[in-house]
Amino acid sequence: MASRKEQKEAARQAREQAVAQLKASQTRRTRMLTLGGVLALVVAAIIVVIVVSSSGGGGSAGGVDNQRDGAAYSHAGAVADVKSLLGGIPESSDDVLGNPLSRVTITEYGDLACPTCDDFAVTTEPQLIEADVRTGKVQLAFRGDETASGYANGSEYVATQVAARAAGLQDKGWDYIMLMYDEQPQDINGNHAEDVKYITSSYLLNRAQQVPGLNVAEWQKDLSDPALAQDVAGDGAAGNAAGVSGTPTLFISGPKGTVEYDKGNDSPSGVVPTLPELQALIAQVS
Repeated sequence: MASRKEQKEAARQAREQAVAQLKASQTRRTRMLTLGGVLALVVAAIIVVIVVSSSGGGGSAGGVDNQRDGAAYSHAGAVADVKSLLGGIPESSDDVLGNPLSRVTITEYGDLACPTCDDFAVTTEPQLIEADVRTGKVQLAFRGDETASGYANGSEYVATQVAARAAGLQDKGWDYIMLMYDEQPQDINGNHAEDVKYITSSYLLNRAQQVPGLNVAEWQKDLSDPALAQDVAGDGAAGNAAGVSGTPTLFISGPKGTVEYDKGNDSPSGVVPTLPELQALIAQVS
């Protein structure tokens, strides 16, 4: 039976064959940020999190028929992968992973429903974490940008980001983020997952219940903190100011300045950067 790593590699190879199709549908996979003002976000988040706080787990998959490249996958395997990947690496409450004294910071703008972000999260990003974050060379900061969520899951965008930030208050933000990506469905009942409104309060709660060491009751209570929705709005404002127009967009900052890796346009290999490409940019600013 193929290991989880082998399954991911097979999934990556299958998705690479579909790069042309991804680019053809780029308008819906890299949508411009459409968040409203801070007040509207706060209201939306509070309405959604009240539902989350009163919902059940929705089953092992949060009510979703999860498929990755046509095959079911193991939730236990995903949890084990994330625990192994992140174990021992410091996390901060504002969803920053790695040694705060690192010379280089990579700020990733992502959407937790974005399939291209998922490609990055299950292929290059674990390599980056092992090679450069775990060793103290780089720290990773996650910031939200609404792209794929705006297609079928727009009403849940704020809720997904607030959920990650609520986990971050327990220094578990990256655990939640990587689990969301590791378990992101590719197909639901024969439809592309991004075309289906699958992110629900039960789905988000289920992911929280899988994060090792997360106090779920505390996480549920923190979801109603308006400051978290304000943080999501701040991500959007910062992304707009920086010219972010799609996900994943990466800003690599160090003593020698900041360079941008923008949704694959800088990569000869496609929409997802490779580890050597990112390490070249890290060296450029170090």
